[in-house]
Amino acid sequence: MGIMVRDDPPKVIDVAARAWGDPVDDFVLSIEQIQQEDSDTPPSISVVLRNVGSAAQTLTIPGWLHFYHFDMTAPLSPFGRELLKPERSNERFTVTLQAGDTVDTQVPIGSIFTMKEKGEYRTRVSCTLPGGGTLLSNTIAISV
Repeated sequence: MGIMVRDDPPKVIDVAARAWGDPVDDFVLSIEQIQQEDSDTPPSISVVLRNVGSAAQTLTIPGWLHFYHFDMTAPLSPFGRELLKPERSNERFTVTLQAGDTVDTQVPIGSIFTMKEKGEYRTRVSCTLPGGGTLLSNTIAISV
C-alpha cells in the first residue's frame, strides 16, 4: 500500500453562498453535502469553521473528527463506532485562523453513519471551543 500525494490548489470557499450557524466567540460553523459524481459513493459533507472576528485566533483541538460532534438521524455504523472511540482522540494539534480565514474538513458521513435506506437524513454539527462555548452549524438534509 502506498501514499498518494496530490498538489491540488487551495480550495476557495464561497462564504456568501453557505448557510451558517450563529456566531460564538467570533467563530461560525457551516455544513453542506458534497455532490458526488457517482451515485453509489456514500455521501460526504463539508464542515467549514470560520473566524468572523477581527483578530487571529489559535485553537488547540483534538483531531477534526473528535473536535466535531454529529447530531444525526442515522445510527453510527460499525466503522463509525470504531473511528469515534474516545481513546482515539489523543492527538492534539494547533490551528491558527486569521480574521476571515476558514478551515474546510470533508467528512465521509455515509461511512461513519448507517445510511442504507433511500431518503433524507437530517444532521447538524457542533463543537466545543477552547473557551467552553458550543458552536452549532446550520442543519441540512442529506439525500441518499
